[in-house]
This record gives sequence, C-alpha cells and structure tokens, in this order.
Amino acid sequence: MKKLVIVLSVLVLLSSGCKFFGKKKQAEKDRIEKAKQDSIKKVKEAADLAKINKEKEEKARQEAIQKAEEERQRLYKFHIIVGSFKTPKYAAAYKDYIGKKGYQTEILVNSYKFEMISIGAYKSWGEAVKDLYKAREVVEATSWIYIKGQ
Repeated sequence: MKKLVIVLSVLVLLSSGCKFFGKKKQAEKDRIEKAKQDSIKKVKEAADLAKINKEKEEKARQEAIQKAEEERQRLYKFHIIVGSFKTPKYAAAYKDYIGKKGYQTEILVNSYKFEMISIGAYKSWGEAVKDLYKAREVVEATSWIYIKGQ
C-alpha cells in the first residue's frame, strides 16, 4: 500500500503544474531556441565567408588576366595591320568584317589617334614579316607591320 501511495504521489507531482517542472521545460525550450539561433548565425557567417572568398578568387583571377595581357602586350609588339581609321565607327565595322573572315582581330590606337585593325601579334620581326606576306595575299594587299611601343 505504501508503494502505491508513493507511486501515486510521484505521478501527481509529475503531472501537476508544478513551478519546478514548468521552469525546467521553459529552460529546455530556451536552450533549443538559443541553439537554433546559434546555428542560423553560423550558417550566415559561413555564407558570408564563402561570398568573400569567391570575391577574392574573382579579383585574383581578374588580376592574373590583366597581368597576362600586359605581359602579352610587352612581348608581342609586332602587329600586322590590315586597316587604319580615324573614325572609330569605321574601325569597329572593319574589325567586325575581318573578324567574320575568321581572324582574331584587335584594335590598336597610335599616337595620332588612328585606330588600327591588327590580325596578329608577334614576338619577333621575322615571324611578323613571314605572316605579312600571307596577309597581303589573302586579306589586304596594303597590310603593314606596326611596332607597338615606339
């Protein structure tokens, strides 16, 4: 009988609205909510860090491209020019026209503000002269070599 009374007393205490147990439940809810907020904060921080890293990688990639282009321009200073124009509109149109023929074109601007259409850049004078003869036969009979940086 004593055991039955003890068991019933414990059950009544557990099922009642006792402040002790209510505080324990609230504390557990608060702990779960705090853990949830911490998780959300960590996810946001990780996303921000990933975004920053992606921006740094993109910036490094752009700098590498720019450095490579500067190096290419420094090394490849002999250009075969197939046209030279004072009017930018005409230069762009001729660049497109030559580009449609399958040539890799580039517009260079000289000290007199002429826009020149290049179909090739070369490291040495000999390479440029060799391809100049081909360009004169196939692309433009008045093609010539421009030395960039002089």
